[in-house]
Amino acid sequence: MSNNFWPSQVSTTGSKAFELTKWFVLGIIILLIIHYFLVTIFIVSGDSMEPNFHTKEVVLINRVNLFTGKFSRGEPMVLKFPGDPVHKKYIKRLVGMPGETVEVKDNGIFINGRRLAEGYIPNDYLTQSYGQTFWQLGKDEYFLVGDNRMNSSDSRIWGVAKKHDMVGPVKMILIPRFVFVATPPY
Repeated sequence: MSNNFWPSQVSTTGSKAFELTKWFVLGIIILLIIHYFLVTIFIVSGDSMEPNFHTKEVVLINRVNLFTGKFSRGEPMVLKFPGDPVHKKYIKRLVGMPGETVEVKDNGIFINGRRLAEGYIPNDYLTQSYGQTFWQLGKDEYFLVGDNRMNSSDSRIWGVAKKHDMVGPVKMILIPRFVFVATPPY
């Protein structure tokens, strides 16, 4: 009597497909972990950050800072637009930190009463206010502005951004030029 219940040879087609699927799923999980917790990319749209960032540039964002809560003044940040956080993300310069006062006057930004030195923008770029000129930042509130002040929708218009609006600081421009982004020393 022949025992055909157990095949003498195991088909490798099914196990190869399983192995391929397993590695594909593992790869997707690793990419998602990298995207949500380590780094992600953003494509710049608009001229509000010129002359430092230009439309269609691809930038690398450090997501680790979101979990450590360590942001530095002067860092270019990608954030969810507070007015439409699901659909719009902006890149702006972080100038005001939690607990500080921010005032826009005399074509400049004043932090706690002292004029902010902004070597990353040309001297002829004007910083004007749009109605409100003074902000007292609360816990987890940040003040962000575009480098191209005359053509930027930023905290001067839509108010402060909350920590939960932050996507992360820009660390590199990947395309079309490969450049590390320096944070000004303050």
